Amino acid sequence: MKQKTNTTKNETAEAIDEVQVMPTSSMSNDLKNAVLIVSIVANLFIFSTWIALQVTSQYDTQLANFLFNR
Repeated sequence: MKQKTNTTKNETAEAIDEVQVMPTSSMSNDLKNAVLIVSIVANLFIFSTWIALQVTSQYDTQLANFLFNR
């Protein structure tokens, strides 16, 4: 069993190690998550539109007018 000594060298080294830890910015993670969420929403919209066009021909003219309105 290791005996505890009254030296402050170990305590100082531990304090220095704690001070040298750099906080990381979460902005890059937030930006990545926002881009992924927007991409998923856009892909779901395109996918559901494609499914609607494949399933029935009832909405063909309405979707064409909505997407390619002149």
